[in-house]
Amino acid sequence: MKATTFELVRRSNMYRKSKKNGKGTTYDLREVVTNIKWTTDLNFSAGELSFDLIQNAHPIIPYTGDIIKFRWDHKKIFYGYVFKYEVKEDNTVSVTCYDKERYLKNQDSIVWQSGTIADRFNNVCKRAGIKHKVVNKPKHKVAAEVCDGKTYFDMLKSAITKTKTATKHMYYVYCNYDTVELRRAPYKKLKIIIGSKSAMTGFSYTVDINNTANVVKVIQKDTKKAKSKSATAKQDDPKRTSFKSTSAKGKSTEQWGKLQVTVNKKNKANHAQMVKQAKNELRKRNRANKTLTIDCIGNVDLVAGNAVTIKINDINKTLKNCPILKAEHNFGTDYTCHLTMKAGAEWLEN
Repeated sequence: MKATTFELVRRSNMYRKSKKNGKGTTYDLREVVTNIKWTTDLNFSAGELSFDLIQNAHPIIPYTGDIIKFRWDHKKIFYGYVFKYEVKEDNTVSVTCYDKERYLKNQDSIVWQSGTIADRFNNVCKRAGIKHKVVNKPKHKVAAEVCDGKTYFDMLKSAITKTKTATKHMYYVYCNYDTVELRRAPYKKLKIIIGSKSAMTGFSYTVDINNTANVVKVIQKDTKKAKSKSATAKQDDPKRTSFKSTSAKGKSTEQWGKLQVTVNKKNKANHAQMVKQAKNELRKRNRANKTLTIDCIGNVDLVAGNAVTIKINDINKTLKNCPILKAEHNFGTDYTCHLTMKAGAEWLEN
């Protein structure tokens, strides 16, 4: 890809590489960079690095497409490209960069044959022109599918969701410096413990049932054919429309009341298959959503896709191998992390 290299480093290195005007020039930004923030997110988003350059007159400006390399304590953290910069009147330059996952937002139209997530992953990464690697290869094959005008992220999400439903194994995409990788979660179960008496500086624990359902009704709509073409209407005719249904109910109705949703039956499903569909949907929906956010001392291993044990004395909870869904790292004199974690059974939200 195009470029100019900037390297960022404080205790770190940050470098910029630029080929503006046909010249490949490298700039060391370590003396002028501040407010460095690095974010990783499992929700099919590219890794993001933002920072400010504090300079005197004639500031060095990282142009769009320039490469930014960032190291912290001699460890490679981020390799990506400038997508936005803003020059302010005091000569401060605010920069936003994304790693190579950003190119999975490209749109395309592809007819997929039956295959694994890895098959799709390799295909779309080649189309996007990005360096990639399958770290954990799934065996499950998903059915053939037509994806018309969708992003590569959406195409991968479709296969990942179907594989998770079939195998209970969660796969995700992560950019490991300059290589986009397909991994199985949790990639690392970190041995460290973040607790009230150790690295934790703050927390928020939320439980809600706003999107919960403890009654699932599977609906079959029957429509009688009109006797004449003139009687055919775009809207359903009450005289010719009826519904059949079957439902599954959870015991939580005693505590939460009746929280009902309806879903259409699968194509050509018989009654027994409708009952099974209702039970399967209930199993997925009949649980409270639990979210945990943690503020803690920074650690470069606290990234989306890894898991860490959390111990909170205030609410008497120890959550072993708690999944990190999103991690925001703020580098500076005080290196801190803000983590969004899934405290329940499921890795990803819908």
